[in-house]
Amino acid sequence: MSKTSNPALAAVVACALCGSAALAAGSIDGEIGAVYWANEIETEGLTPMTTDADAPGFRAELWMLERYGVKAMQFGSDPDAGGIDGADTTSVDLMWRAWSPTENNFVAVGLGWGQMDLAPLGSNDSTSGARLSVEGRAGIAGQLFAYGSGAYLPALSDVDSAAIVGGRIEDLSGYELELGLSWRLAPFMSMRAGWRVNDMSFSEYSPESMGSGPLLAGGPIGRSGGNIVPLAIAPASPTLGVPMTPSSNIDGSIASSGIFVGLGFHF
Repeated sequence: MSKTSNPALAAVVACALCGSAALAAGSIDGEIGAVYWANEIETEGLTPMTTDADAPGFRAELWMLERYGVKAMQFGSDPDAGGIDGADTTSVDLMWRAWSPTENNFVAVGLGWGQMDLAPLGSNDSTSGARLSVEGRAGIAGQLFAYGSGAYLPALSDVDSAAIVGGRIEDLSGYELELGLSWRLAPFMSMRAGWRVNDMSFSEYSPESMGSGPLLAGGPIGRSGGNIVPLAIAPASPTLGVPMTPSSNIDGSIASSGIFVGLGFHF
């Protein structure tokens, strides 16, 4: 199952605090709700895999004084493949509406923090870093509007993991894109639907010594049919069976994409 990380809890608390401040100021507009993401996750590199990974998530946003806001989101991927834990992508952004003629017609930019789990690589570790974001909305009719948002994470933290054959993951960066529609069903209820992609690229490096590097006690691991399995040849790549040298590295990525639906409380 997809796990709820500490940043997700911090995001909810941040939205609650900002909401209290906005209520005191007398100007607030926001939404808190749940989503369900029917996504497919695909990994490339030392551990290639493609599998369905539908999972729930949440989103929250608050806008104060019609210009300043905070957004928090968590979208999960829960792979159907056995032996692989769920992975969450969590973010918190501070937003500023650079152009905002009306509530549902604006362009906003933001600066925030994001975290991505590395469970699809067979690791319990995660990577995080600063993110730049942008969002645009356009009213269609009445309480219906279209929106698009994106974020870029230029430099995520490196990871040393005993659960990964390469031992170390470096040069991490990521991006996300979302396109959707939102409809105000009732004064205090709204519905969202759309398409979303999360993508993270990286390089996996072999340890200096395959005999003493940070490998699992039972030897290096690979994947077979989506399952994590031990490899018969210790210094081999799990995908090609080719011995790795201290200087070898393989570029890889983790990408999740699919449609989502959500229901939220609007205030």
